[in-house]
Amino acid sequence: MHLVDIILVVTYFAAVVLVASRFSGSQKSLKDFLMGGGEIPWWAAAMAGIATVTSAISYIGAVGLGFSTNFSFLQYRLAVPIAVAIICIVVMPFFFRLRLYSIYEYLEKRFNALLRLLASGLFIAFKCAFLAVGIYAPALVLSVLTGVDPLLIVLVTGVVTTLYTLMGGLKAVIWTDVPQLLIMLGGIFVVIFFAASKVDGGFVQVFDVAQQHGKFDYFNFSTDPTDTYTIWGGIIGGTFLIISQFGTDQSEMQRFLSVNSLRKANYAVITALLVASVIGFLIFFEGAVLFAFYDQENNVDIPTNEVFIHFVIHELPIGLKGLIVSALFAASMSTISSVLNSMTTVFMADFYRRFKKADGSVKVARVVTLVFGLAATALASMGGLLGNLLEASTSIINFFGGALVGVFLLGMLSKRAESFGAAFGFLAGFVAVLVTALATEISFMWYSAIGGVMTLIVGELVSRISGRRPDDSQRKLVFSRKRKTEAQNLPG
Repeated sequence: MHLVDIILVVTYFAAVVLVASRFSGSQKSLKDFLMGGGEIPWWAAAMAGIATVTSAISYIGAVGLGFSTNFSFLQYRLAVPIAVAIICIVVMPFFFRLRLYSIYEYLEKRFNALLRLLASGLFIAFKCAFLAVGIYAPALVLSVLTGVDPLLIVLVTGVVTTLYTLMGGLKAVIWTDVPQLLIMLGGIFVVIFFAASKVDGGFVQVFDVAQQHGKFDYFNFSTDPTDTYTIWGGIIGGTFLIISQFGTDQSEMQRFLSVNSLRKANYAVITALLVASVIGFLIFFEGAVLFAFYDQENNVDIPTNEVFIHFVIHELPIGLKGLIVSALFAASMSTISSVLNSMTTVFMADFYRRFKKADGSVKVARVVTLVFGLAATALASMGGLLGNLLEASTSIINFFGGALVGVFLLGMLSKRAESFGAAFGFLAGFVAVLVTALATEISFMWYSAIGGVMTLIVGELVSRISGRRPDDSQRKLVFSRKRKTEAQNLPG
């Protein structure tokens, strides 16, 4: 990289650390560190939610899929209206009314402590795996750009992000996420417009080439469950996938719960999902634009994870290259910091408080953040074993998320569900996905739905067979129109 590009990247890192350090002295309590004091503006919470899911994985993996395939991966976005309705009407009111640090505390209140610990442990496990991919992704770019060993770049990315996260807590995470999201968007538009300007005929030719090669193909009505991307897998599997990402995932929900009213929390959820969907289409379109560019160059055989990197290295001028690398780091670090903060919150609320018999302190929370950050960084060194980054991350989410969605919905929707049935259903859902993945060719887009539906069915049946009934306090944690109205009328 040219000196100008290096200066831009270093300036970005310095700015992020500076913003985080501004909040380091304001973390007086765990509520400040973990929940931002409950005073985050809804639009900032929404932008942080978008930045969390729009990771470097999307920057590389989604561009690669848009380049090598078509828009069919995005069929799961058709499930957004269904997922929004379930999250805002059923899920969010419970979490907001109970004012939980960890959303998995709901499972103890509704069922028992064992189920809460199982869900929390599963969350921490799959987020460690997800972070490994998220840290590895930008290391691909800088390794090719500079010739530096990817492992060294992984270490720098993981350690720096861990340090600024433990310095400023949730406030630092959110208020670095906001500018990081803007940098990411700037990077997307820079690549789209610069690449299109290099195509003879501009955007007209881009659309012509993309249509000729089926890049804009979206709907696939196949009923074959082994077909990777179909409209049925998109709507059914996508509903569970989106709820697992935005409704029963601590790293997302923690941002939405940091505002001061249920109405604003719902604004944040709706905005985050809609804008994230638009960004998803933009990034796939970016891949289609790059295909048109390289089709003109008779060079469309670039590996899926390398096309974005190849364009940045060989085509972007001085200055823009540094901007794109900064955008890539912004995408990666916003996700890493958000997930680290949420893992710390879950550990402190669900494990430390229980086994230490104490609430803990900001100092302890910072130590926990450091440990998780170093663990995820170590796992990231295995990133080279993965295939397409976006498909790898989606598989991880689908593999772990469905059973979590199922057990939350079982508790919120079933008046008969009790602790033994819920635990049995939860394990059945996880095992069902494991067997599906190991013994069949069914697309990973169905994993969340399989895990969620199995958890709901088995949990309900076992609860009915057991003959046990939830007590009065547990029945109050089941959805009803009356409780929905009460939650909507909360102050704020």
